[in-house]
Amino acid sequence: MEKLIKGTGVKDSAGFSEKNAYCDFSAFVRKGHEECGDSAFIYCNEKKFIAGVFDGVSGEAGAAEASSRVAQAVMDFLKKEKKAGEDCMKGAMKEASLAIERGYTTATVLFMEKDGSFAIGSVGDSIAYGINTKGELGTEIPQSRLVGKDHSIFKYLYFRNIVTSVIGPSGSDIDLHILTGKLKKGEIIILATDGVSDNLYFKVKEGYVSDTSGTADLHDIVEKEREPNKIIKRISSEIIKRMASGKSEQADKMLVPKTDDIAIVAVRHI
Repeated sequence: MEKLIKGTGVKDSAGFSEKNAYCDFSAFVRKGHEECGDSAFIYCNEKKFIAGVFDGVSGEAGAAEASSRVAQAVMDFLKKEKKAGEDCMKGAMKEASLAIERGYTTATVLFMEKDGSFAIGSVGDSIAYGINTKGELGTEIPQSRLVGKDHSIFKYLYFRNIVTSVIGPSGSDIDLHILTGKLKKGEIIILATDGVSDNLYFKVKEGYVSDTSGTADLHDIVEKEREPNKIIKRISSEIIKRMASGKSEQADKMLVPKTDDIAIVAVRHI
């Protein structure tokens, strides 16, 4: 089974959900800008599951085309690979770079074997979240951003859209983060572009940012839901609602919504 949602073809939103012998999964892409710069794909067979989310850099020409081309290139490369690991992620990002003629995109990609062995590769600021068997939710991959934890709130909000590494003809080396491991049965991985993470509450303390990932807020949104399609429905409906709302400040956290495209993939090892 393979499904590719190219940003260039998204008029409003697109999504799907499926299940096989070792995992159930879901994907969703929604347009927030005039042209959807986010793309996503899922491919699986009896031995492996691969997926990715891609965010074309807004404000640059060819953003939607860049994310669409890279999604296609990464899927085509990884579906030929047999093992999850650093080598396959490095190879996939190399192919991604060759696929772009103009524009830039971020990429966060998951390769999972049927026994739960996995590799996650990320360039840019899309986040991979994980939910373990205890229900604890955390981040798996750091964001490549100019600002983050320990910066002032003002500086963080002003510069949060600036990533330090992208795929495309930037002339700079790609900063690729890779994580490998093995999922237990019942554990979940969520891939999400910054249209999700930037519409979550970030933690603050005495005028500074203490956490930017939004894990506590996302945990509250997901609650005890464990079906990937229902997780995505919970997340997407809340994020869409927040995009139309105003800033919210509390004692230890803050939400400053922004209108953006969103791409989400959720998979559970069963």
